[in-house]
Formats: sequence, C-alpha cells, structure tokens
Amino acid sequence: MGFLIAFSRKMYLTSYINKLESKLNDITTQKLNLTDTISQLTSQISDIGNTDSPAVKQLEARKVELENLDKHLEMRMQKVQTQLQAANTELQSADQMLQQNLQRSFSYNAGGG
Repeated sequence: MGFLIAFSRKMYLTSYINKLESKLNDITTQKLNLTDTISQLTSQISDIGNTDSPAVKQLEARKVELENLDKHLEMRMQKVQTQLQAANTELQSADQMLQQNLQRSFSYNAGGG
C-alpha cells in the first residue's frame, strides 16, 4: 500500500511542480515586459526634459505605478519560488519513500526463514 501512496504523491507533486514552473515563467515574462516599458518611460521623460511639464508628471506617475506593479510581481515570484522549493523537497521525500517500498517489495530472505 505504501508504494501506491508514494507513487500517487510523486505524480501529484510532479504535476504541481510543472504548474509552479509555468507560473514562474509567466511572472518572469511579465517582469521583463514591465522592465522594458519602465525603461521606455524613463527615456521619454528624459527626452522631454522639462520636469514641470504635465506630460512629464503624467509619465512619472505611470512609471511609479509600473514600479509598484514590478515590486508586486517580485513578491509573487518569491512566493512561487518558495512553493517550488517546498514541492521539490517533498518530491525528494516521496522518491525516497518509493525507493524504500520498492526495495522492501523485491527483497527476500535468503536464509529461508
């Protein structure tokens, strides 16, 4: 019975890890796009030059908004990375349990007892 539990747990964890890795990739892509947009805004602000201009103030406000979103994405990324580490640790444990059950199932007493 332990073998089936360990095997099922391993399958579940593998699926869960794949979902977390996909989430991490999505967040990374969002952060890269956001960084590019922030860079473009910074360039536009420096091109205008006049810090009192309403256009500059609007661009700076948008930049601050995007920087806050970037911080939020960074926190989400850290949370997903923590979940991924925990799932990988649990997967290693399930692998060990599976190996122990396999060894126990296929070992025999050579002494004939």
